[in-house]
Amino acid sequence: MASIDEVVAGEILPAKEAISMLDQVDLGPTIDIPEIPPEADPDSTPLEERERMKKEIMRLKTERNAIVLSHNYVQSDIQDVSDAVGDSLFLAREGAKSDADVLCEPSVLFMNQILAAMKKPHQTVLAPDLGAVCSLAAHADPERIREWKANHPRGLVISYVNTYLDVKAESDYCCASANAAMVLEHVLTHSDPDQPILFLPDVFLGFFAAKFIEKSGYPLDRLWLMLGACHVHEAIRPHHVNEQMRLHPEAAVVVHPECGCTSACMRQVTTGLVPEDLLQFRSTQGMVKLVREVPQETIIVATEVGNLYPMSKAAPEKTLVPASREALCAFMKQNTLQNLYISLRDMVHEVEVDPDLAERAKVPIERMISIG
Repeated sequence: MASIDEVVAGEILPAKEAISMLDQVDLGPTIDIPEIPPEADPDSTPLEERERMKKEIMRLKTERNAIVLSHNYVQSDIQDVSDAVGDSLFLAREGAKSDADVLCEPSVLFMNQILAAMKKPHQTVLAPDLGAVCSLAAHADPERIREWKANHPRGLVISYVNTYLDVKAESDYCCASANAAMVLEHVLTHSDPDQPILFLPDVFLGFFAAKFIEKSGYPLDRLWLMLGACHVHEAIRPHHVNEQMRLHPEAAVVVHPECGCTSACMRQVTTGLVPEDLLQFRSTQGMVKLVREVPQETIIVATEVGNLYPMSKAAPEKTLVPASREALCAFMKQNTLQNLYISLRDMVHEVEVDPDLAERAKVPIERMISIG
């Protein structure tokens, strides 16, 4: 077993070892976190100017035969002019089926890369800001994956969608939080019992995967995890959720499985401290669906706070309480109404990928899209 002093973020370990180190390894970002631009707050721009840009964006979409595919975490003004708002899996599916000439995606770069890998010959993929990268994706080093594959020739690699194309190209399957369990079930039932499985890079979602494997009756010994994390979700700790549960005892709770509170919240459910129907784990898009389904009038939400906007639109009568108001992704917030407008106006920040890399990455991406 590896010494805790020797283990760093991005390392690959047997699942049991990785899980035992969840609260001991520094999973902080390995890249610089940018400042959130003032324009990311819609109120920082005069209403008249915002409305002008929105009208121009709508005009440019028609003129360029363009669609805007936006992630739930970007600012509300961008969501309001988008053709689709959703999580990575939903937007990958929307992009793959679109015949628009221009696919403009305010999100983070790994998502733009998916569109660029899957696009049709006549299509152009644009990103409002190429600085919208990802701290979780930065933890996944393709060289570490190649080393693991060399040591486990029959091993299968499942990469979370929050990875760049060079990592996806080393993978057998991709998954999103929305279909992680379904992809795992597919891999488990279509592989030999002794085939190792590497799940990467998010270790908290990996913990969620481990519990799914155990619950399904498979041995955990075949699972390996990478010690990676989203710096925003990782910072949502058990005390954030517990404090809001204390303040709102009648509320339902929904947790994104990337969160640093995942293992503690799962223990609360499995030990019966909290009823399963009151504390659920959902993907970003799954939360938008859940808010319409639960009977509770108040829902505590453990994820990036941008998701509260589409959730509030889905169920305006509900009261949504963020587990942590500080859960802001500075990378997602590099997308602003201003640079979305400029990107469409000037056709700038085109995202292109290496064709050979794209061909290799398309296999696990298409499997992700087809499962669940």
